[in-house]
Amino acid sequence: MRKIEREMIQAIIERRNFKKGNTEVIKKSDYMAIYLHGNLIAKYGINDSSGLKITHCDWLTNTTKSRLNAIITFVIGGLYGIYQEDFRWYLKLKNVVLDITHIYTYDGFIDVIQSN
Repeated sequence: MRKIEREMIQAIIERRNFKKGNTEVIKKSDYMAIYLHGNLIAKYGINDSSGLKITHCDWLTNTTKSRLNAIITFVIGGLYGIYQEDFRWYLKLKNVVLDITHIYTYDGFIDVIQSN
């Protein structure tokens, strides 16, 4: 994990705003918003109000994948995450592997962990 990703995770833990380089964390009323190059790539619910939602905003870059994997590892552990194979992105969760190269949901986000 890169230093900037550790700092990003620390800001999420402490529920505070953070900005460094191309990465920004903003505390909203009910979730932490994580941005990369100004694009909202993840929402993490405060007090599990909205779980974890991710998107790559059609930026299939190593940096996007690294930031998302840092968040996924923080939330659910290192056995899960995003990997690339034959130019396609896959999200590995507990019992499923999803092709996330193209995200077709109503809000453009994938629910990694849904709220209770």
